[in-house]
Amino acid sequence: MRRKNNSTAAEKKHGKKRNWMVLGSILVVAGTIAAWIAWSNSTFEETFYTMESSKIEEPVRIILLADLHQASFGTGNEELIARVGALKPDAILLAGDVINKNAPDWDYAVNLCRGLTEIAPVYYGMGNHENEVLYGQDLNKEFLEAAADTLGDSKEDFVPLLRDGQVWNTLKDTGVQLLQNESTVVDIKGNSVKIGGVSTNLSSFWPYSGEFIYQFAEEDNQDFKILISHRPEPVKAYISDYAVDLVVSGHNHGGIVRIPGVGGLVSEAEGLFPTYDDGWFEWDRMTLVISRGLGGHGLIPRVFNKPELIIVDIN
Repeated sequence: MRRKNNSTAAEKKHGKKRNWMVLGSILVVAGTIAAWIAWSNSTFEETFYTMESSKIEEPVRIILLADLHQASFGTGNEELIARVGALKPDAILLAGDVINKNAPDWDYAVNLCRGLTEIAPVYYGMGNHENEVLYGQDLNKEFLEAAADTLGDSKEDFVPLLRDGQVWNTLKDTGVQLLQNESTVVDIKGNSVKIGGVSTNLSSFWPYSGEFIYQFAEEDNQDFKILISHRPEPVKAYISDYAVDLVVSGHNHGGIVRIPGVGGLVSEAEGLFPTYDDGWFEWDRMTLVISRGLGGHGLIPRVFNKPELIIVDIN
């Protein structure tokens, strides 16, 4: 008759217990990390920049919001709006992708714009998510070439391509200035400031924004010029030598996952370890600031990459 080996049975029992403990530890660590990621993405940090310009006599404060992707900070974004108000900006810039293209919530965008316009004038440059909903396609070269007959001679005026102008008009009714290949000159505390917006991509930047960009840069040189360009890559590739005082961008979400001491992990345009994922860049006649954005979309969460609100003080 075979006897049970009590020692072996005890070892197996101990081994199973150890495995359950290891699994439990892994689940606790994973849960802690997930909770930390969720918490870190539910709040935002502030980045302050200062620049000097001979065109500015009275100091001007600009606040930049980019890539919200329908993220909410408090009910109805009340925490975000309250903080923007407390910072007392002279102008607020929206650098695109306020909504998500796959499930766009225009009420979200409208309510945000209404809240912000009660604080200061708001200037809204479209992102690729707005474009894909408003026009049915991103404003790439192939799409715009196919629409040449509709555009006619005004190849930089995309209004005829709107699928439904109601959303566009509703956004305008909030009091924001929508800037799509156009600019406006405004008086801010006695300073003449020219603010423009462009949202074509690398493929369509020429010729579908070229004339606007050239005129924006080369005319009215007494004005301090701010350009909203959702994507930073066309700016670096094509106009970094143009006379534009400040360009504000987003789009790359800070590289999504940020590696401490290294920077962003990946961007759509540059791939791994992008240069233009966030930060401050200067050339001879232009300064570019890239926001890490306030929201996210897709399956990969922001890691070591808190949502960012940017404040630029111009003296």
